[in-house]
Amino acid sequence: MKHETREAGTVIYGINAVLEALRAGAAVSEIHLATNLRQEVRAEIEDLARERGVTVLRADRRELDRQSGEGVHQGVVALGGPASHVSLDALAEGGGSGRRVLLCLDEVQDVRNLGALARSALAFGAAGLVLPERRSAPVSPAAIKASAGALCYLPVARVKNLARALERLKKRGYWVTGAVLDPDAPAPWELDPGERVALVLGSEGGGLRRGIASQLDHRVRVPMGGQSESLNVSVAGAVLLYEWLCRPARDA
Repeated sequence: MKHETREAGTVIYGINAVLEALRAGAAVSEIHLATNLRQEVRAEIEDLARERGVTVLRADRRELDRQSGEGVHQGVVALGGPASHVSLDALAEGGGSGRRVLLCLDEVQDVRNLGALARSALAFGAAGLVLPERRSAPVSPAAIKASAGALCYLPVARVKNLARALERLKKRGYWVTGAVLDPDAPAPWELDPGERVALVLGSEGGGLRRGIASQLDHRVRVPMGGQSESLNVSVAGAVLLYEWLCRPARDA
C-alpha cells in the first residue's frame, strides 16, 4: 500500500495482539515479558521475535502495568514503532474480482467498538478503514488489543473531513451506503449496493450525522425482532460486512 504517513510510537499489549503484530510484521522495537509468563507462551513469542530480529526483555508486572497504562496486558507488552496510515486515495485503489468494501466510521469513539469492527472487517475481507481525525477513537494500544491484532493488518486512512472523503470515494466509483434505524430502509439481503462499497456506520449515541447522511446513495437497516430497537455499532457492522462480503461466494 502506497503513500504511508507516520504517527508517534505506540504500545501493543496482550498475548494475542502482540503475537498478531509479530506475524503481521508490524514495527516492533522490543517486547517485554513478565518473569512468570507461561513457558509455552514465552517460547512462541520468543521464536517469532527471533525470526524478526526483535529484542525480548524480562520485566516485572509493575513495569508492564506502567507501560500498558494499567491495561490488561496478560504479561506481554510490545513497544511499537510509529503507527502506519495510508492515504484515502491509496486505500481506494485496488481491483481484482469480488466486492470491495471500505468501512467508514462517523465519530465512533469507543476504542472497544473500533477494535471489534476492525476484527470483523479483517475477518470478512474488507479492504480497510476510513476514520475521521477528530472525534474518533484512535488506533491506540487498547484498540489494537480489542481488535486481537487485526489493526496490525488492516489498512487505515485518517481523513480531516469524512463528508468530503465520501465525495472523493464516489468519484472513484464507490457507492456510499449507511446503516440507519429507519424501518422503511431495506434489509441487507434486499439491497445490492454494488461492487465497490463505502459502508458508513454512525456513532454509538447519535448514529450518522446529518451531513454524512446526506451523502448516502443507499440506506440499509438490520432487521430485529422482540424488544430490541437497535444493535451495538460493532454488531451491526459485523452483520452488514458478513452479508455483503460473503454474498458473492454464497451466490456462486
